[in-house]
Amino acid sequence: MSGQTLSPAQIGIGMRISVHPHSDDFANIILNALEETNNQLNLDGLEIATGEVSTYVGVQSGDAAQQLAQYATTLIAAASRASERKHLTSHLLFSRGCPGEASCELIPGEISAEQPVELDKTGIEAVAAWSLYPLADDGSPHMGPIYAAIDEAKASGITVTSEHYATILRGDLADVLRVIVNAWAKVGEEVPHVVSHVSVSLDSPTSQNAGGAA
Repeated sequence: MSGQTLSPAQIGIGMRISVHPHSDDFANIILNALEETNNQLNLDGLEIATGEVSTYVGVQSGDAAQQLAQYATTLIAAASRASERKHLTSHLLFSRGCPGEASCELIPGEISAEQPVELDKTGIEAVAAWSLYPLADDGSPHMGPIYAAIDEAKASGITVTSEHYATILRGDLADVLRVIVNAWAKVGEEVPHVVSHVSVSLDSPTSQNAGGAA
């Protein structure tokens, strides 16, 4: 089935996101951040459900990558401000492609392209451990898309380094998430099912003690 004719809901595009403020008042911080995000953004194209572990954000219509990146950036920044810039971590899982969400057979090369994500800078420095998983069912090499995504991250202007099992991105929260979501969406133009896992840290005491910002 050609992905050109399918909506984001039919393709199965969405994410799970959790925020973890390192503060005694974590519950109120999370709830206030969720409320602020819901009030700031137009959520008409999204299905949102918050559970015990994380919040599911599924795209029903519109520009999927832009909506997910904007929601994640807004929520994490809101939680950071609500915690008065105490250490905060966030875990995100992005998925696009039919397995587990819809029944369809997407044809590589016939999946509609996403518009590049545009986000305003937040003024909040972040460090993210980023992993990208092209789940190609046809046995095609998977490292090519991963290396291409890393090269694009390096060309974006943010700081990119490698660690065990992850690529480390440092920069403004918005720039980091923009790079991650754009790379994931671009791989999804050719690979019917692609997943990206991200752990984000803001205002870490470890980084501060080492002279860093995140």
